[in-house]
Amino acid sequence: MPNMHLLRQIIETHLADTPADLIVLPEVFNGMPSDYDVNAGRAAKQFLATLAKACGVAVIGGSIDYIHDDGRRRNTCFVVDCHGHDVGNYYKRVLFGAERYACTPGEGPGIFDINGLRVGVLICGDLWEPRHARELVGRVDVLCIPTKTTVPHESYTDYARRLWWNLALTRAMENGLPIVVSDWAESRQEATVLADGSKVRNVHFTSGGTSVSDPGRRPEFDQLQQTLWRGAAGLLSVTIDLDSIARFRDYRRSVGLLSATQEPQS
Repeated sequence: MPNMHLLRQIIETHLADTPADLIVLPEVFNGMPSDYDVNAGRAAKQFLATLAKACGVAVIGGSIDYIHDDGRRRNTCFVVDCHGHDVGNYYKRVLFGAERYACTPGEGPGIFDINGLRVGVLICGDLWEPRHARELVGRVDVLCIPTKTTVPHESYTDYARRLWWNLALTRAMENGLPIVVSDWAESRQEATVLADGSKVRNVHFTSGGTSVSDPGRRPEFDQLQQTLWRGAAGLLSVTIDLDSIARFRDYRRSVGLLSATQEPQS
């Protein structure tokens, strides 16, 4: 599939010069709904294992529209380690648009141990529910958000992108967590989808809200959030200092902005 070929090309080119511990892909990165091709989800899952093993890097597998063995369709993030082995999976809980009628929502948080790094996963709309991020404080070191921001017209793309950047930075600062948002680049998207058994042409626009928000960078405000310029395609590479993040959380607790009950958990 073109999306997966492009992703692998970008990642391999980047890692050839700059090693990384973790790659985060966007929501529905394969661009293929299950009702269009029932095998698309399984092919995308296999791609994640192949990518991780070939590049020697752990992958937060964005998400894919996946029909599970129980017959239920879920927006699912598969997490794989640097050897291509499954670490676990997370199901999107806050469903958006047509997902509300097609998918089964998840019921709990996504928390994964990747070589000692505690990684939390939410998918797109989950971040708009404040409690989903807050429940991860003290339980994860970094929070990853695969996203596909969609708007009905290109005049909304800058608006949507700025909303996502502001949301991610707010959640990062209020919870004392570095937040990685992996979004589709700004682009016009056109596809044929099935609706009531008929093929319907669907056009929408993606916004390019990719960002890394790092509270440990304070007080240098311009360093708190890194983004891709104007929603362009590409790979955003950032180094996060977990000791600085811990000091920021300690500060938030000391002034009463994090609950005393939200202490680090093993």
